[in-house]
Parts: sequence; structure tokens; C-alpha cells
Amino acid sequence: MPCTACTLRPVANGWVAECANTRQGPYLSKDIAFQIVASEALMLHRHGQRVRISVQDASGEVSAEYCLCGKFKFTSLVLATLNSSTRH
Repeated sequence: MPCTACTLRPVANGWVAECANTRQGPYLSKDIAFQIVASEALMLHRHGQRVRISVQDASGEVSAEYCLCGKFKFTSLVLATLNSSTRH
């Protein structure tokens, strides 16, 4: 089964959250866009899909990526750590 990418990326007027074929935003806050990406990824993971969260920088390069595949248990502690690592 392929891994679905849920991506947080900057755009000219904020941040967008893209997961599978869905794009949401732009949001003015990177934190809000991250919460959207994480929520979508968790929903897909709960439904048995392989999913990863990617954070891109302004050049489109992946600056952080977290896989939720397999037996990965996504706890609120991991979510808090991931969210804090995306702040600038």
C-alpha cells in the first residue's frame, strides 16, 4: 500500500495543508495549518492508511518528515514535539 503524504507548505499569503488530493488554506498561521495537516494524517492513520507528515520550507525542500506507518503510535507528546519543531 502506498504512503499518503500530508504536507505543510508555505505559499505567498500563508500556509497550506495538503493531504492526499485535498488542499486546505491558506492559513495565516503555520501552527493552524500544522494542526490541520496532523488531524488529517491521524484520521487517515486511524482508517488503516499508511501516512507521513512532511513540512516544506519556502524553496519546496522537505525540512522535516514523520512517518505514521506500521505500528507507530502517534501520541499527544509526539504531536506536541512535532508541532514545536515546526515553529520559527
